[in-house]
Amino acid sequence: MTAEYEVKKVPKVVVQGIRPGEVVRPIPMQQHWFVVENIRTGQRFGEHDDEADAIAECMKRNAKE
Repeated sequence: MTAEYEVKKVPKVVVQGIRPGEVVRPIPMQQHWFVVENIRTGQRFGEHDDEADAIAECMKRNAKE
């Protein structure tokens, strides 16, 4: 059985919409997500701040295949 999914470290992009009277929140300290990506299609599943969480999801998805 070959792995169908892998964990990738990708830059975090934060988009903030500001309305009149709102306070701008600072960008998070951690500037990267860990995502589970399908090797063949490139489709991404979830963003994780913790690499261990992403690895656990990746293993779970690979076990289903």
